[in-house]
Order: sequence, then structure tokens, then C-alpha cells
Amino acid sequence: MPSVDISVNQLVDIFAEDRVAPPTVITPLGHVMIEIQGDLQHPQKSISPELDTDSRFIQHEGKELVRFGILSYDLHSKNVTLFIGNKQRLVGTIIKVNPPLGLLKFDKTAGTVDLRDVIRYKIIFKNRPLPIM
Repeated sequence: MPSVDISVNQLVDIFAEDRVAPPTVITPLGHVMIEIQGDLQHPQKSISPELDTDSRFIQHEGKELVRFGILSYDLHSKNVTLFIGNKQRLVGTIIKVNPPLGLLKFDKTAGTVDLRDVIRYKIIFKNRPLPIM
């Protein structure tokens, strides 16, 4: 069975109390998984920057990404709202992942694997979208 060593050089930073989050982490909880019941309909092609008034299309590390919503959360009540476009919103909750999951980055050219972060929480949306009023 093939195997590869996993670099844990970032473990000290990941578990430090005064950790400064890397720019890719979008919540104070670190990386989180988002679980949505159903399918997301998103555009297949980007549009010109002049027509992209809500900045839905971005480039990151040479890849084209689509921002499909705005995530709003309250860490005290563990409630989360995901606004999708101007018409729908999803209401969900923050749940602790037990056991935590490792977020790995594979470098095929060097044959290495780096542990990037530990996922401790997921955001789950169980109900149908609600209209924005």
C-alpha cells in the first residue's frame, strides 16, 4: 500500500492559544465545513468585471471562484444565516465535529502532504431556504 509522510510543522501554530489565523480562514473558528441539504445553483461562467456589480467572481491562485452567498454568524448562540443572492436565506447552526478532521494539502510534484488546519466545527443548514423580506 502506498504511503506518504505528513508534515506536522504547522501543528505548533495550529494549537497555539494566541494563534494568528492565516488569510484563508474566514471565521474565528478556523476552517469550517458547510453542509447544505440540496443543490446550489451557481453560474458556470464568469462575467465581465463591469457587469459583476456584487463581486461574485474572483481569482485565487490562478483558479476562478464563485462567491455564492454571505455568511453571518453569532458565536454565542451558534446560529448562522447564509444569504444567497438577493432572494434567499438559509438558517443553520454551528456544530462541533467529533472527532476533529485534519485539513491536508497534497503536493503531487514534491510528493508531500502538509497538515494545514484542524476542522473542529461544521455549519449545517437542515431547512429549506427562506425568502428575504
